Amino acid sequence: MARSINTIVSLLDAEQANQTALSGLNSPSNSAIYTLWKYIVATQMYLQETLWDIFKKDLETISDKAIIGSDKWLQDRVMKFQYDAVTLQVVEVQSDFSVNYTTVDTTKQIITRASVKTSASRTVNVKVAKEEPPVALSVGELASLQSYLNNTGDGTYAGRGVGIGFAGVRYIASSLASDKLYLDATIYYNGQYTNVISDTVIEAINNYLANIPFDGTFKLSALVDNIQAVIGVSDLVLNNVAIRPNTDVIADSTYLVQNKTTIIPTYQLTAGYVEEEDTVGYLFTDTLTFIAQ
Repeated sequence: MARSINTIVSLLDAEQANQTALSGLNSPSNSAIYTLWKYIVATQMYLQETLWDIFKKDLETISDKAIIGSDKWLQDRVMKFQYDAVTLQVVEVQSDFSVNYTTVDTTKQIITRASVKTSASRTVNVKVAKEEPPVALSVGELASLQSYLNNTGDGTYAGRGVGIGFAGVRYIASSLASDKLYLDATIYYNGQYTNVISDTVIEAINNYLANIPFDGTFKLSALVDNIQAVIGVSDLVLNNVAIRPNTDVIADSTYLVQNKTTIIPTYQLTAGYVEEEDTVGYLFTDTLTFIAQ
């Protein structure tokens, strides 16, 4: 970022003061020749640094729009995926050789969360969800996204071959229903908060789950911090904590805490996001015990 003229003049003044041979240049006049020269130099330096800032911004804009094939670039393009069950959404090669929709319509951009990870053997895994709170894409939406990613090099997307991906790279799109969290805990609290403690604790848990970065990691320590931050909570004990992919039954859950013993402190989410266990008898209202102190 360009320095101000005054900042540069101050630096020149400081350097002048360090030069004993220039000790005689001590006129209080603002029109002293050496003072004017410092101001002229500072102004030119400020203008040069300002031009550098403008040039840097131009380069960053070009870089952001460049087709570079990075995970970040692909994630941005996935977020711009368009879907309409009735009207075909077509991407074509543009005059600058980029691939984009014939008509860009932000109202049809259904993806709200996306994760892109490149693995070995030129394989790119793309995990997505739609809506807020997030849910899985439908079969048709996921199939359309897969076609949008593919590049067979023989025509135009949606039946004629071109997608936004790069030839020779395998793209695998997935979208799953949320992982499920089973939380059995004993929460000690100030009895003055009896009427609200259950709702506020459950709200805090859900807020933590909702704010885990998509395709991120569930952390026991963060869960505990969020519960302990609730006004009225004095202490808690995690009795059992388990997470399962939505396709698994609760008996196949992975335990992070079992019988008050921590087994795994973190868990990489399968679907990319996690919600309260929905099995009858294992809801938060069933498994959280509140004890007033």
